[in-house]
Amino acid sequence: MSKCKISLKKTSFLLTAVAALALAQTASDLESGSVNRVAEKLSCPCGCKMNMACRMDPYPCPVCRKAKVEIFELQGKGKSDGQIFDQFVSENGKDILAIGPGALGVIGPYAALLMGLGVVVLVLRRFMRRPKTAGPEVDPAVLDRYHDDIEKDLAKLE
Repeated sequence: MSKCKISLKKTSFLLTAVAALALAQTASDLESGSVNRVAEKLSCPCGCKMNMACRMDPYPCPVCRKAKVEIFELQGKGKSDGQIFDQFVSENGKDILAIGPGALGVIGPYAALLMGLGVVVLVLRRFMRRPKTAGPEVDPAVLDRYHDDIEKDLAKLE
């Protein structure tokens, strides 16, 4: 072989190796906070009932590793978390999501519980605080008449 062909083969091999290294993800890339932030909200379909940020034995779980590689690549393309979730849902169905969509999927039940407790407290306060009622107004002339009748009855007893 000529020296030019050998040099060309070496150059192409080196360029391929450099490109592979540039595109390869290290373990720290796949365990980064941004990848795990998305992976925590996706359910692992392998049957372990964990999210994709799991550290299940044998680590790394091949299903989660594949998903993390895809998440890392999508984030590298500039996709938002919502777009990544949409892509996973379109590929795997809605069961892939570990949490309900939106903030109300997480906060809604707690907010409803607090509102219900607030209504109960307000109702209890309303019925526990009864207004103090004054006795009926009595005419002083009527009181004097009853007083006189009582005095006459007492005098008869003596």
